[in-house]
Amino acid sequence: MRQSEKEKRSNNEKPEDLDSELLNKEVEIALQTYGSLRGKVAAISRYWIKLEFSGRYIYINKPFIVFIRPIQ
Repeated sequence: MRQSEKEKRSNNEKPEDLDSELLNKEVEIALQTYGSLRGKVAAISRYWIKLEFSGRYIYINKPFIVFIRPIQ
C-alpha cells in the first residue's frame, strides 16, 4: 500500500520555512503592539529576525510579529 504524499512529507521532513525568501530583502514588519518597522532582513533564526535600518540592527522576536510584507 502506498503512502500519500502528505504522509511521506510529515514522516521524512518538516515543512519548508519561508524565511529564506526574505533574506537580504527590504520588508515591512507589523508588530502586535508597536506599529511597524521597515528595513532590510540581515539574518534569520528559528526565533528572531535581524532587521537593518538606518545603519543599525534590531532583533525582533518572532512571536511579536503579525505579518511581514516585502517592499517592492
